[in-house]
Amino acid sequence: MAPVPASRGAAPVIETNGLTKYFGPHRGVEDLTLAIRQGEVLGFLGPNGSGKTTAIRMLMGFLRPSRGGATIFGLDVVRDSQQIKRRVGYLPGEVALYGGSTGRELLSFVMQIRGLREAPRALEVASLLDVEMDRPNKKCSRGMRQKIALVLTLAHDPDLLILDEPTSGLDPLAQRALLGLLDRLAGEGKTVFFSSHILSEAEQICDRVAILRRGQLVALSPVEDLRERKYKEVTIAFQGPPPRLVGLEDAEVIWQHEGRMTFRVRGDANALLAFLRNCDLSDVSIAEPSLEDVFLDYYREGEPGEDAHS
Repeated sequence: MAPVPASRGAAPVIETNGLTKYFGPHRGVEDLTLAIRQGEVLGFLGPNGSGKTTAIRMLMGFLRPSRGGATIFGLDVVRDSQQIKRRVGYLPGEVALYGGSTGRELLSFVMQIRGLREAPRALEVASLLDVEMDRPNKKCSRGMRQKIALVLTLAHDPDLLILDEPTSGLDPLAQRALLGLLDRLAGEGKTVFFSSHILSEAEQICDRVAILRRGQLVALSPVEDLRERKYKEVTIAFQGPPPRLVGLEDAEVIWQHEGRMTFRVRGDANALLAFLRNCDLSDVSIAEPSLEDVFLDYYREGEPGEDAHS
C-alpha cells in the first residue's frame, strides 16, 4: 500500500454530498456522500448492478444528478466538467476503440485533442503492460484493447484517475503490474478512484474502500477496519462426540465429517481460545478469510435487485 503523503490533509480531491440518480422509478445511486483526499487510493466496490458506473458517470459529467452534487478539485462536476476533464484520467467500464486505428495512432489523436505535444506516461505504461501499440485495434484481443485504453488514460500524467473496472480483461500478470503502478502513482501524490467487484484487488492497494449495495453506500472504511468485521474460519479434529459451540458468539457449523468440523465464528478471540481448551482436540487450524468474505457478508440477504444500474 502506498505511503500517506503529507498533502492528504488538504481539501478533498473528490467530494460528493447526497449524490443521487434515479432512472424513472429505478434507483441508480442514492444519497452518496464521501470525500477522497489527494494521494489516496479508494476502492469503489460492489457487484454488477450496485450503482458504481452510474456514480462515476455523474462524476465525469456524463449524467446529471437527480439531486445532490459533487465537486472535483473544488469544481462542480456539472458546471465545470470540461475544466475537470483536463486533470483527470478516465477509463470507462466498456472500452470502445476505433478498430482500424493502432494504439499509437489513437495516442497521437488523444494528445492532439488535449492540446499536448507529449505523452509523459505513455511509454512507461505501454512498457509495463507489454502493449502492442502498432497493431490495428480490430486485430487485438480484449485484454490488449484494455491495455491500450489504459495507456490513453494515463498518458497525460493526470492528477486524478477515475477507473471503472480497470483490470477487466487483463491477464494476471498485467493485473498485478497495473495495481503496482496505481500504488506507486498514489505514492507520488496522484489520487486513484477505481471501481471493482473484486475485493482482493482493493485489499492489495487501497487505503479505504466504499461498498455499494443497491445504489446505497453501506460501508466507507479503511481496509483494516473492514478486516475486523470478518469472521474466523476454524477447523478442528476431535475425539469422541462433536463439541457444542456453547459460549461462542455468532458461531455457525459449515462442515462436519468423521471427527472433523469447520465452523465460522465472530467475537472475542479469548472466548474462542477458551472453547478450544475445553475440547479433546488432535488438530486445529484458524484461518483469516480474505476480504472477499466481508463483501459477501454485506450481500447475505440476497443479490441486488433490478433497481440499481451498473
